[in-house]
Amino acid sequence: MILANWYERDDRDMNRPGRRQIRVPRQAGFSLLELLIVVAILTIVMTAVFNGINQVTQRSQAEQVKVDLTQEGREFVDEFERDLHQAGYPNCRMVATGSANCPADYTLTGTPVAKNSAVAAGLVYVSSTRVVFEGDVDGDGVVDTVWYQLVDSAGNYPPTGTCPCTIQRGQKQKVNSYYPLDTQQQPNFTQELQNVVNSGQPSGTSQYGGGLSISGSTAWGATNSAYYAAISSFKDYPVFQAYDQNGLIISMPQDLSAGSTLLNCSATSTNCVKSIRLTINLLATTTNADMKTKIRPVMTLVGDARLVNN
Repeated sequence: MILANWYERDDRDMNRPGRRQIRVPRQAGFSLLELLIVVAILTIVMTAVFNGINQVTQRSQAEQVKVDLTQEGREFVDEFERDLHQAGYPNCRMVATGSANCPADYTLTGTPVAKNSAVAAGLVYVSSTRVVFEGDVDGDGVVDTVWYQLVDSAGNYPPTGTCPCTIQRGQKQKVNSYYPLDTQQQPNFTQELQNVVNSGQPSGTSQYGGGLSISGSTAWGATNSAYYAAISSFKDYPVFQAYDQNGLIISMPQDLSAGSTLLNCSATSTNCVKSIRLTINLLATTTNADMKTKIRPVMTLVGDARLVNN
């Protein structure tokens, strides 16, 4: 009874006017302005992140295109070097007696060396767009005639139209009783490297000016000729260059059938072809243009081959 009265009095005290009541404060939320600021900051941060990812993706694709171009061209250059190392093997100096030089008109078993299928005449023609030589390039004991030449986009030799051009390689077993450049010695071209943009046409006032125009268009619509016109090294550089034993450039073309002494080296020769350089500028396809710059990349590959049997 006493306990109940106490509770009643307590309830009455709580209901008295002016009695201070303790209230739990309400929790306040974010205002609209604060939310907008947070969203703006997140947008800026995410834009920077995605922009960085996009740039990395673009650079990765561009570098992969360059790697593919390099691998494609490198295989062709390596084969060119291997072939030229065998040019002139086996030569007539290995079998002839009484001749240290064995010129092309030297008669071996009744047939001039240049027309004898048993021996290789070595380098027989070289220009800025074509190289022809003889040698056992397969190591099978058979002398082959090997041609490398550059043709324009329409397949014409010499290249006179437009690039991207194509370097062709042909090989044929040497035919007896015919000179190296006779029609009977010309091979079918079974290998090629496409999208070569240096046409190697020496003309104009500069040493290698006058390269062919580049057909097609860039990824953003401009013509290749208009875009690459200012980059003469892409178009004008010679595909083939010949050097003597002192590293000096030899004027071209040189033709064995025209009596060129530079192609018939001897122990006392002071000015003859001792090495040939192959320079290739490869242009990527339109679909492989750089995603950032919209430019089709160009990769340059160079190979030097010494004529060890010349």
